[in-house]
Amino acid sequence: MEQQVLELLEFLHQPRAEIRALAVQQLTSLTPKSSQYQPLLISKRETLIPDLKSLCHEDTVVAHEAIKCLINLSHDPRIQAELDDKFFINFLCLTILIPKSVLADAACMLLSNMTKHEPTCVKLLEGEAKPLPGLCDSTRLMDHLVEAFHRGHKKAYNPKAEFNFLASVFSNVSGIRLGRVYFLEDAPYDKHAPLTKLQIFTEDPNIIRRGGVDATIKNCCFETRQHERILEDDKLNTLPFILLPLCGSEEYDMEEFEQFPEEIQLLDDDKKRETDSMLRTILLDALILLTHTRFGREYLRQKQVYRVIQRLHAVETDEKVKEKCVAIVDMLIRDEAGPEISEVKAKEEEESEDEDMVIEEIV
Repeated sequence: MEQQVLELLEFLHQPRAEIRALAVQQLTSLTPKSSQYQPLLISKRETLIPDLKSLCHEDTVVAHEAIKCLINLSHDPRIQAELDDKFFINFLCLTILIPKSVLADAACMLLSNMTKHEPTCVKLLEGEAKPLPGLCDSTRLMDHLVEAFHRGHKKAYNPKAEFNFLASVFSNVSGIRLGRVYFLEDAPYDKHAPLTKLQIFTEDPNIIRRGGVDATIKNCCFETRQHERILEDDKLNTLPFILLPLCGSEEYDMEEFEQFPEEIQLLDDDKKRETDSMLRTILLDALILLTHTRFGREYLRQKQVYRVIQRLHAVETDEKVKEKCVAIVDMLIRDEAGPEISEVKAKEEEESEDEDMVIEEIV
């Protein structure tokens, strides 16, 4: 059978389009991680990946099959390295951004996997784009992706795409300092920080969208020198969007209530907390990072954050989440005589919590 698979690969670059189409359709079922032939395909990556990238430029049906193959294979770092190609990245982003593109969401999934490779994140951040009427006037490629994610919510920009997996792209990009700086600084074209266009989705019904946004916020909180900008309500005002998913429908004393951020003061009686324990953990990690600066601690105390955390702790069933709650309260009641922390380094294990957002398999 292995010999037949190798022979199939030869048909991917045949001159006749119908033969290439049949070949890539047959190949798709062999590419998932569960397939016994995936290691063989990965070993042939130096010829296979260029063929699949070329097929992405063909008609929609063939291109969709090629993208599915690449999604299934690109969990592997060796494939990610093969896809680290400026021209292919730009082509994939154009596929995402074209209005009415039927391949936009599949391309978002592929880009999500590709950005697990740090050099790809750098190329994305350095990428240029022509202003796209109806979407974005910027010449920065990342600005276009942020606008597609923001404006394209619930298919408002493209009736055939939701762009949810761009949240995973942003999470990956914010895993490097260059990416965090991008999300926290005002964009030249509209004077708004890109993070402000993401953080409004921390309670979105789609777990991929809100999960990627949660992870992006957490990553940005590693920038301790930007804590004042992240927190203050006349700047990025990120705190309410961290707290909202952690709030339930509990009642608070009026004195406490009045000190909360305005956005969490008038919650519905049926307000529900984030249901996913991993995402609750990510949000609590963001708060822990914010307690690493004196300004952060004082601001969280002023906004009565520990009251929200105490109520969460009282109803929480996940022991790891409860431990995070205790850590936050401990930091907020600590003696301020200790030394200030000027920098927190992002570690690989901090970024591993959203590994399940990698799209490894589409059959």
